[in-house]
Order: sequence, then C-alpha cells, then structure tokens
Amino acid sequence: MSRDARAAVVAFIAVITVLVLGFRALGGPGTQRLVRSDERTVQALVELAQNIQVKRTSAGQTLPANLDTFSDKDKQDPLTHKPFVYRIKSKNTYELCAIFRTDNRKPQPGEPELLWRHPSGDFCFQLDATQSVPQTPNYD
Repeated sequence: MSRDARAAVVAFIAVITVLVLGFRALGGPGTQRLVRSDERTVQALVELAQNIQVKRTSAGQTLPANLDTFSDKDKQDPLTHKPFVYRIKSKNTYELCAIFRTDNRKPQPGEPELLWRHPSGDFCFQLDATQSVPQTPNYD
C-alpha cells in the first residue's frame, strides 16, 4: 500500500471516529429535536412564570388561584398543546409542571447550573413569587 493510500485510510478512520464520538456525545438528529422541543417548553414555562408574577403584583401580592385568566397559548406546552400544571404551595410559592422528553440535569462543561434543569417525564419546578423568575440560557 502506498503512503498516500495509508494516509487516506487513516484520514477516513479519523473522520468516522469523530462522527461516532459526536453522535455519542450529542445524540443524533432525533435526539436534538427532542432537546429543542424541551427548550421551547422551558421557555414557555419561563414566560408563564413571568406572567404569574405580573398578575401577583397587580393583585396585591396574591398568587392567582388558577390559570383561567391566561390565554390558552400562555398556559400550554407549545408543541403538545397540553396544559401546564400550576399548583400553589404557600402564600408565595407555587409549582409549574410539564412533561419533558429528555433529561438535561447533567450540565455540559462550561454550562451554568440552572433552575430549569429537568429529568425526562413529568416534572415540576418549584418557584418563589417573591424572587425574580430565573432566566434560561439563550438557546438560539
């Protein structure tokens, strides 16, 4: 085998190895679609939590009893259109629940630790209405 042929084989093996490791680390296109859908769900929850804070402020520091006064768009998952679950836990605390398709609890190197980390399946975020709503990283 000539030197050029060996170099081509080594380069081919290197490319395949990088592709396999990349798919292993990030998941394939299907996994990435699920991650993006969960990111949209979290962003919708952030916006709902902010709207709950606004309602609380305008109602004399009282959490809304339910989400009936919110638009359907504001109170449901943007992909499945299933309603989010809202439960008051105390005078100033509540939870927002949704269904997630992926588990993002293990941060990637360099990523900050965030409130919005979740396992796959049903999960509820505990929120304190006396504190500002934690933001999500810019997913775009």
